[in-house]
Amino acid sequence: MVIQSLNSLIERVMAEDARKYDLLADTRSMSVAVEERTRTTGAHEIVRDPAKLKEHDVLLSIDGRAGGLETFRLSDHALGQMATDLGIPKRYFDRMKVDAPDLFQVNAHHWMAEEPSRRMIRAYTNDGSTPSARAWLSDRYRRIDNIEIAKKLLPEFDRLSTDVVFHNASISDEKFYLRAVFPKMEKEVKVGDPVQWGVQIKNSEVGAGQFSIDSFVMRLVCINGLVVAKVMSARHVGKRLGEHLSDEAIRADDRAFWLAARDELRNAISETQFETVVQTLRETTEGAIITAPIKATEKLASEFSLSDEEKEAVLTQLASNGDMSRWGALNAITAAAQKVESFDRRVEMEEMGWSLATASTREWERIAVAA
Repeated sequence: MVIQSLNSLIERVMAEDARKYDLLADTRSMSVAVEERTRTTGAHEIVRDPAKLKEHDVLLSIDGRAGGLETFRLSDHALGQMATDLGIPKRYFDRMKVDAPDLFQVNAHHWMAEEPSRRMIRAYTNDGSTPSARAWLSDRYRRIDNIEIAKKLLPEFDRLSTDVVFHNASISDEKFYLRAVFPKMEKEVKVGDPVQWGVQIKNSEVGAGQFSIDSFVMRLVCINGLVVAKVMSARHVGKRLGEHLSDEAIRADDRAFWLAARDELRNAISETQFETVVQTLRETTEGAIITAPIKATEKLASEFSLSDEEKEAVLTQLASNGDMSRWGALNAITAAAQKVESFDRRVEMEEMGWSLATASTREWERIAVAA
C-alpha cells in the first residue's frame, strides 16, 4: 500500500513500533507444531474444493528462563528464514508442513537440537491472540528499526540546503520505503520532459534487505520514478548480542551509524551527481530505435525477468507513448511499474529502468533490433 502523506507514515511507524516484541533464545529450548485452520472466504468468493480453504500455520514455542512457555505464529518470511537456517529447502519444508506435519516436527526438532544456536525472534503482539513471529534471525543481526529512521533522519530533511517535498512511502510486511524530491533541483532530459532529483530511504526490520539511501529521479510528465545509484548501504550485521559490549559501547556504535547516515543524506543533494545522471538519461534519447516493439518487449522481459502481465503492460506503454528510443523503453518499464500491486516489485522495476539506461550500446542494440 502506498502512503501518501508524511503524517500517515509517522502514524503507521509508531503504531507498528508499539507492537514490537523481540527475544533471543537457544534453539534447544524451541519446539514447533503445525496448526490446521479453515480460511474465511470473501463475500464473492466461490470455492468448490474445501481442501483449498485449509491453511497450515507453524507455531513456534519457546521455553522461557522462568519456566513460562511463549508461542508465536510464524510468518511465511520467518518460516523461510528458519528453513534456510536448518538447511532444509523451503519447498520441501512447505510440503512437509501440509502433507506430513509429524515429519515436519521431527526434522525441525532434530536440527534445532543437533546444531544448536541462539536466534533472534522478531514478533508483533496481537491484542491477546498469538503473537506473530515476523523474522527468525541470527543473534548478530543489527536492528535498524523504522522508528529510528523517523527519529534520526526525518528531522534532517528540515535541515537540508534545499526545499524538500514528501513524495510517497510504503511499509510492507518485509520492507520500508520513504521517498522525497527536491523541487528546486530540476532539469530537462529533452525539451518538455523535465525530471526532479530526490532520495529514497529503504530498510527492512526482518532481514529482507539492507538499509540504504538511494538517489531517486522523478519524471514530471507522468510522475514515474527511477531509482539510480546507492549513496549508502549498510548490512544488518553487528556483534553478537550480549558478547562483551557495554551499553555505552552499543550506544556509541549506534550514534556513529546514524551520524554517517545523516551525512550521506546531506550528500544526496549533489548537483554534480544529478547532472551526471541527467546526462546519462539524455544519451538514452539518441542511438538505436526499436524497430519491432513486440520482439523488443519480449527481449526486455527475458532480460529483466518480467512476468507476462508486466510484459504486456510495458508493451502497452511503449505503443501508446510512441517513443521507441531507449528513453521511451525505460519509461515504459517505469510506467508499468506504477500498475503493479506490490511496492517492492514496483521499486525493482524502477531499478530496471536505470539498468537499461546504463546498459552498453551493444546491449541496447540487441534489444532495439531484436529479430
